[in-house]
Amino acid sequence: MSRVLIIGDTHAPCVIDGYVDFLLDCKRAWKCDRVVHIGDLVDNCALSFHLKRPSQKDPINEYQRAMEQVQQITKAFPKVDLTLGNHDVLPYRWAKEVGIPESMMRDFKSIFKLPKGWTVHDRYAQLRIDDVVYQHGDRGRASAILNARMEFASVVQGHFHSKAGVEFYANSTDRIFGMQVGCGMDWKHAQMEYAVKFTAKPIIGCGIVLDGTTPIFEPMLL
Repeated sequence: MSRVLIIGDTHAPCVIDGYVDFLLDCKRAWKCDRVVHIGDLVDNCALSFHLKRPSQKDPINEYQRAMEQVQQITKAFPKVDLTLGNHDVLPYRWAKEVGIPESMMRDFKSIFKLPKGWTVHDRYAQLRIDDVVYQHGDRGRASAILNARMEFASVVQGHFHSKAGVEFYANSTDRIFGMQVGCGMDWKHAQMEYAVKFTAKPIIGCGIVLDGTTPIFEPMLL
């Protein structure tokens, strides 16, 4: 049985100040022995399919800035399971768009120089630890508890930045939970300007799951 720390979407280079230290504090406080990054490690704004400012169309500059934050995360957490999110796979979407086979692309782990202790799980993958499903959140329903009921198993997910917390569901024989882990990104960052128009803002925090049965959402003090 494991004590799992779940890192929310970080969208490097948009990680909010203090998030890595907050994660380390949570890992120590709950004595976590396993770490999962729920996806969207990086933002890849320059490669997105959405309209963007001219200043945001430089993928090389963004990559260099993202790498600084990725290295902070990997230094703090040398062993992690990463479930790839929709932003992480944007380079491969572009390759598919123009007809370049993925076999001719570098893999995500080498592009972002992730350490040997990081295991990268494909987009839409469902990582199972102690019978709990960990997934990015861009598959199934837009709710962890609804996905849990569909999977007949507890589900932990990110992707929806303004959702965080835990819900339970039980029948006469079993109890499961759905956890949304919030995120670790700064919505005031220039690359996140699309979020300004939304009243609901990102909830900064992380998740903890103890022995597959006890889920906790930890909000970060801002």
